[in-house]
Amino acid sequence: MRLRPVFGLFAALALSTSALADDDEVRQPTSRELIENAPANAWRSLDPENTLYLDLPAGTVIIELRADFAPNHVQRIKELTREKFYDGVVFHRVIEGFMAQGGDPTGTGTGSSDKPNLKAEFTRDAAEVEGLTVIGRDRIAPRIGYVDGMPVAAQPEALRTFIKGSRVDLWPVHCPGVMSMARATDPNSANSQFFLMIGDSRLNLDKRYTGWGWIVDGFEASRRIARGEPPSRPTPIIRARIEADIPESERENIQVLKTSEPVFIEYLKTRGQLSDDGLVKDICEIRVPIKKDGKIEL
Repeated sequence: MRLRPVFGLFAALALSTSALADDDEVRQPTSRELIENAPANAWRSLDPENTLYLDLPAGTVIIELRADFAPNHVQRIKELTREKFYDGVVFHRVIEGFMAQGGDPTGTGTGSSDKPNLKAEFTRDAAEVEGLTVIGRDRIAPRIGYVDGMPVAAQPEALRTFIKGSRVDLWPVHCPGVMSMARATDPNSANSQFFLMIGDSRLNLDKRYTGWGWIVDGFEASRRIARGEPPSRPTPIIRARIEADIPESERENIQVLKTSEPVFIEYLKTRGQLSDDGLVKDICEIRVPIKKDGKIEL
């Protein structure tokens, strides 16, 4: 009979320890809390000279241009934008789960600008692109990561000493929100037509088409582009603008979480998108957090 209080004490201690453990588990920050508590220096602003605004009927799509991947294609997009070439041009081919294609002034899929065609910029040497952050690997590529907010894949760096020319390829991955250039059969035939990704087409498009940017904000507006080949009522680009040409009072106040920051890795792990051993669940399901007017969007 005298042993019962001791057992009772052990039971009480066990319950107390369990409760503390439960409390500790509850106090683990959520993915949103991680981002909300990220320090100010974990965020970056967009470069106005390399930010494209596409005003659509459903809203504005804001795109970060990546000249580090495709300098000639980005230059072409900026030239045509400043010439107002894209204003009023429709998305003439839009396939659900795949992509939305526009940039043809005739709206037929056969037109282009009067500028010369561009040479392919499908891949870059990883050594030539600054800011690569490898977050892990996946079922398709040995290295998966980001250059700022642009999702990328790359060959193993260890191959550099074995490959002729010592080039290790890095390329944008064709996930939803990535911008890429349309072309004909000739790899060097891109001109003015482009497409924005709606679905995951990495296996079909990576290293075969030139990725030149990614949608930072306004992806929902892009989702409302009318579908069809061609659509019965094609969605127009009301106007296209480079942010540097827009009065500061009319610019969107957007900051992007730096994908090179440790908090980004913790964010991915908390969401189950990255395992402790570096396996990326699905790069195309990851959205880089942004702040718009100070409000966090995940």
